[in-house]
Amino acid sequence: MQHPYSRPARAAAFVLLWLPAVPASAQAPSLVSLTPPANGTSVARNAPVVANFSQPVGGGASGALKVFSSQRGGQRAGGAATLVGNTVSYAPLPYGFQPGETVFVSLTTASAAVSGALAVPRVQQFTAAVGGTGQGNFGGGSDLPLPVAVSSVVAGDVDNDGDLDLVVGMNSSAGVSLYLNTGTGTFLPGAEVGMGSNVVAAYLADVNGDGQLDLVSVGGGGYYVVVRRNANGSFVNNQLGLGFQVAVQSLALADVDADGDLDMVLALRNGTVTVSTNNGQGAFVQGSQVATGVQPGRLALADVDADGDLDLLVPAPLGNVVSVHRNDGTGSFGSGTLVTVGTAPQTVALADVDADGDLDLLTPNLSSRSVSLRLNDGTGRFGGGTELALRSAPADLAVGDVNADGRPDVLATGAGSVGTSVLLNTGTGSFGPASAVALPQPGVGLALADVDADGDLDLLTAHAGTSSVSVRLNGPASPLATAGAARAAALQAFPNPATGRVQLVLPPGATAAKLLDALSRVVRTVPAPAGTATLDVASLPAGLYLVRAAGQAVRLTVE
Repeated sequence: MQHPYSRPARAAAFVLLWLPAVPASAQAPSLVSLTPPANGTSVARNAPVVANFSQPVGGGASGALKVFSSQRGGQRAGGAATLVGNTVSYAPLPYGFQPGETVFVSLTTASAAVSGALAVPRVQQFTAAVGGTGQGNFGGGSDLPLPVAVSSVVAGDVDNDGDLDLVVGMNSSAGVSLYLNTGTGTFLPGAEVGMGSNVVAAYLADVNGDGQLDLVSVGGGGYYVVVRRNANGSFVNNQLGLGFQVAVQSLALADVDADGDLDMVLALRNGTVTVSTNNGQGAFVQGSQVATGVQPGRLALADVDADGDLDLLVPAPLGNVVSVHRNDGTGSFGSGTLVTVGTAPQTVALADVDADGDLDLLTPNLSSRSVSLRLNDGTGRFGGGTELALRSAPADLAVGDVNADGRPDVLATGAGSVGTSVLLNTGTGSFGPASAVALPQPGVGLALADVDADGDLDLLTAHAGTSSVSVRLNGPASPLATAGAARAAALQAFPNPATGRVQLVLPPGATAAKLLDALSRVVRTVPAPAGTATLDVASLPAGLYLVRAAGQAVRLTVE
């Protein structure tokens, strides 16, 4: 037997001794936190988007943080994100986010350290805060006449001058009409953009990532989709490459495969939803399909199960249900589960109405004259909630904070003289009785946007019967109106910072509180039927958390 210190054995030992050590940090970076928190309902308009990683990341990571505004500027970050050590951030410069607009953030796998790329990308959304003096009392404004029947209205800064213009879909050969904002909420007729005949709906989204909102429409009675790219306020490059044998009922544009560009998801009349992925330049390639049910309504995309990708929700007016399909992270959707709602749901809206950090589901129900609210348990399962009664049949729905209290309110189009119903959120996911905004005709499209630049959300409604669009400006409550209930006592958490146990004092009406981590995941739920509770944080990692209860939130630092 060879002696352990013979020449061959010593040589082998020498080789092993000089192998370079593998550093413990030689693994792909992981995401520690991404702020603003997912589904935030009242985020400061100048709040930076900040991603913190487990280790220092490489220079290419700054281009992997994508921030998409829905009303002004389109893709805001691009290559403008900054990188310092473990942190990639984007500050909304030279201007902040629009009041009440939904902002989507994509963090792609291109976020890399020396040792590798980010393994799991993430997509999440938040809503920018509103201000101003508006209290959901809509009046004034104007009624804009159009030459033909209209099908939809959407607001966005199409000419890049800092105010929000109107894009109106028309049921004729004219296509889409632009109304340009003077800066004060009054509008001048702009160009008509040829999008093919009989436009069912028009949308604005930055499909090629150049910082300008492009125009997308469903035309031909639903049988083709047209994309026109924005070139400093002029729409060019007509693309008619998406034609369908079955009519398109609705579409949505969002980053469903987490690669940093906006994809197109379309619901077809036969119950099929098709995903058309974006190549990053605004060209779309048809991809996966999923069956949802017959004759779907207007779909929605949102992260309802808090896993960092956008899920698919499709109403079925004939089945009185909403079909919920979870995203596997690559833009492929599962078979789905059904949520029972009112009779003949037309569309889906998602908002955190009970301030617990997840997105709840709302549908306007044409036949039952109601809005169904179904509450999310944090995992994408919907139940409970209530039926919000209306005095007329709703055709469309919009959700936004119209009285600047940090809570999303509900507006629904009505029929006849009732106009638009306004239901104000009381703070716990319940709503006060509906008030009405008088309009000339029933609405077929509804939108909320700050068109007069005073910080609050104004009301936009398209009317098929009169070939017009109504603009109603948000103002203070009537002096004769009651001031409403006094604001609830503030949510309290002490001590703060904390190391072990935290005492909570909840606002009136709250029976429980939730603790969310930096990725907006619920990590603790504590009942508090008497309005107080003790929260144990001793086993939690140190960091910044959020306590939420009854429409209020307070930051909590765990040391």
